[in-house]
Amino acid sequence: MTALSLCIIENGLVPDDLKPHFGSYPDMIRRWLAPSLPEASFAECSPVAGEALPAADAYDGYLLTGSRHSSYEDGDWIRDIRQFLRQAIGLKRPVFGICFGHQVMADAFGGHTAKAENGWGVGAQEYTASLGGPHDKVGFFVFHQDQVTSVPPAAKVIGGSAHCPNGVLEYSFPALSVQFHPEFTAEYVEALANKYGGHVIPSDTSQAAIASLQNVTVDNTKLASNVAEFFRKWTEGE
Repeated sequence: MTALSLCIIENGLVPDDLKPHFGSYPDMIRRWLAPSLPEASFAECSPVAGEALPAADAYDGYLLTGSRHSSYEDGDWIRDIRQFLRQAIGLKRPVFGICFGHQVMADAFGGHTAKAENGWGVGAQEYTASLGGPHDKVGFFVFHQDQVTSVPPAAKVIGGSAHCPNGVLEYSFPALSVQFHPEFTAEYVEALANKYGGHVIPSDTSQAAIASLQNVTVDNTKLASNVAEFFRKWTEGE
């Protein structure tokens, strides 16, 4: 297998009280993806913490984390990410986005993101998705208030849920993104629901989210294999 150099773009920070147990979002992505992509080395860059983005050709591919920020905020670092994404795709560097990453990719390539009219999506939700095979119903962990409301011209919807119809986007160039969090665990989602329930998130939404963790089966390993093949396809050639 050809060695791959991937860079994780950190767009959000794990709450200080949860980080000692769960690690950072780049840590979570490594734990999720590395077993399916052993030939990859993972670097990271944190624009949300003020770090400069790398040159678009510095790595073989990129992954974008989630964030508490909205992709439509008018921050310099978010505008820089949109520009960076266009540069990376121009160089045919594959990009995989998660949650905020999914949204900022849509914004960068001509789509639109907004606060969802149907409110927060938190907990475990059943998605219908086509990821390297026929449409399957799969459970995934979610934690978001924004959604992609207009799909970019170069993208097609290959998955979604009743709550989030534009939940998985596949582009005609080397880009793939998901609204859900394949790197999360049930324990982390429950910790977030407990932490933010009753003030950031309505109490009933938080309680329903915790209940959903028992009712919806989630297995992120198949998607890890799909994403590994995505990076191999675009870096080694078809």
